[in-house]
Parts: sequence; C-alpha cells; structure tokens
Amino acid sequence: MRIILYTGKGGVGKTCVAAATAIHLAERGKRVLVASTDAAHSLGDALDVPVGSEAVEVSENLWALEIDPVVAGRAAWGRMQEYLRLLMTSHAEGGIEADELLVFPGLEELFALLAVLDIEDSGLYDVLVVDCAPTGETLSLLKYPERLGSFIEDMLPMKRAALKVGRPVIEGVMKIPMPEDELFDEVAALVGRLERLRALLVDHDRVSLRVVTTAERIVVKEAKRAYSWLSLYGYNVDAVIVNRLYPEDALAGYFDRWTELQRTSLYEIGEAFVDVPILRLALRHGELRGVANLREAAGDLYGGIDPAEVLARSCAIELCETTDGYELSLAVPFFDKRDLGLLQDGDHLIVSLANQTRRVALPACLRGREVAGARYKDGALIVSFARACTPKR
Repeated sequence: MRIILYTGKGGVGKTCVAAATAIHLAERGKRVLVASTDAAHSLGDALDVPVGSEAVEVSENLWALEIDPVVAGRAAWGRMQEYLRLLMTSHAEGGIEADELLVFPGLEELFALLAVLDIEDSGLYDVLVVDCAPTGETLSLLKYPERLGSFIEDMLPMKRAALKVGRPVIEGVMKIPMPEDELFDEVAALVGRLERLRALLVDHDRVSLRVVTTAERIVVKEAKRAYSWLSLYGYNVDAVIVNRLYPEDALAGYFDRWTELQRTSLYEIGEAFVDVPILRLALRHGELRGVANLREAAGDLYGGIDPAEVLARSCAIELCETTDGYELSLAVPFFDKRDLGLLQDGDHLIVSLANQTRRVALPACLRGREVAGARYKDGALIVSFARACTPKR
C-alpha cells in the first residue's frame, strides 16, 4: 500500500489537498482511503459527506475515515489504562479526574497514527492518503515511535524482573496493586507496533510526506522548518504544494501590493525547495468543498503528474570514507549553524536543531569511534569520525 501524508501550518488547506488527491487517484482506478489524524477533524466537511470513525464509501474506489484517537488509544493500551486507573483510585474514590489524568499529551494522536498499521494489514486499499495535524503536532507524532519505543524497550525487561521479585513485598507494605504479566505483554506488543510504524514511515519507496503551504512569508518559513525537521528524522518529503495562489489580475488596484508579496514568496519557495517538485493550486472562485470541486482542483494541481508516484527522493543520512576516517552527513537545510547542537553518547549521536532533538544510532562501522569534528555546509551537518576505534576501558 502506498502512503502519502499531507502536513503544514494550520489553515493552509491540508485537508482539501488530501481529499482532492484521494479523489484524483480513485478516479484513476486505485482503491483509496483518505484518513484524518487531526483531532479537529474537517475531512467530512471538505468532502461534504458524513465521515466517522468507521470507513465510509464516498464514491467508487474512495473511502474516508476520521480516526478517533480515544478508540485507537483504547485498542493500543487499554490494559495499561485500566491498571493506571486502578492504581490512581486504589486509595480514593474514582471519578472523572482519574480519566482526565490518563490522557497523556501526544499519546492519543500517536495511537491514531498507529491505525495506519491496521489499515495496511487489512489489505483493502492501494493508496492511503493521510490528512495530518498541523506541523508541530505532526512532528510530535513522527518522533514518538523512535523515542517511546526505545525507552520502553530499555526499561521493560528491568521493570518486569524487579516486579517478579518484589511484588509480594510492595503489595503488602504499600497496599497498592502491582501489574500482572499480561500488562507487560501488552506493552511489549505496543513496542513491536511502534517499531513497525517507524520502519514503515522511513520506507522511502512506500511513504512520502508532502508539505502544504501558502505564498505568505510567515507560512513559507514554517514550511522550511518543517522540511528540515522531517529530513532530520529521516522522512522523505517528495513535494511542496503552494495553495491558494491569487491570480495577478485579481489583485489589481487596492490589493496590488499583494502581487509583489506573492511573487517574493514564490521566489523564496523556488530557491529553497530546489530538490523537490513545487506544485501550485490557485485560489478557487468558490468554496473548495464537495467531490466535484475537489476533483477539478486536483486536475489543476497535478496536471499530468501521477500523485501516487514517489515524486522525489531525499537522502537524510550519508556515510563516506575519507583519508582521515569517516564522515556522516545529515540533511538539515534552512537553519543557521548556531541552531545546531551535537553530542556523542556512546554509539549514538544526539543532534539538536532549534527545539527538536533526535538520537541517531551510528552505523556499525562508526561504533567505537569518537567524533573528531563537525561542520555545517550546504544545508548539511557533516560529522567527522576518527579512523581508529577508541579502546574500551
């Protein structure tokens, strides 16, 4: 199944672009599901049909789904939720407060993204088009599989072993219930799903992210940041879509100043995103809503391009051997080198980019080697490693 995710700043028209893409593909014979992971769903509004937490048929070959994060969360970690609720209410009356405290920031949205695995396993569709939450929330979702999975994987065996020994003492002294083995099995299964999700999302042959923007300087700056952060995490951004472009003849007179602003923004987009296709969609005469209007918009947006194809391929991490050792290159365009931070932690690199951080596992040939230096050049962080391995103490 081909997977295409649309993200961008709130209000740029991601939902309409995703829905239009799905309609375009369905009418070319693909079995398509368009799904929304945004907590503030508007997919049904864009399609002008009722859409809920079960896939509904919109037209021939096209289905739509607004993923309910509560339902997805219950399926992903329902046993853990029940245990935490029991733990929190073991010495007090249960109430709505306990349920509210069990809603951890970002987790429900992550479980909504995990539904992608269930959709893939169903084998019902050729293409999945995902209407993602605004950029900041999407980045939180996309980095969760790597961070949360490794944390649980490291902690789970220790906690499980400790509880087998200490359960009777803890329950007897502290009078609180201890988790059973079935709960650990559920968490282990969740780790497995997170690993599958991460592996799927970085499969550049199957998964693409597309950044939707408008020709406004503030929005373009966020699109550039999103592109950098997504590159840092190893995701393939294969297109940038510039939505709601004003026809120049419509801006004559009072809005004439907007003509120059739009030209400047389009120039900046063209200069910045030289490695990916830039697709344009003009502002429509009426509201972009309903299958007929979305079909027309998709025709204008894609022309002769097949949106199911991988439109570009990025290489987020490159490794090369030099005369002095090795160099590891990470793509982080559009940032000042003062925004970059680097720390080596054993066989991992911790790369900071403004307010985003990624822990990068080093390739086998670099393990045991220390960082010899780093530089920022042509939109890439280039890290040099010594040729000789550091002796273990």
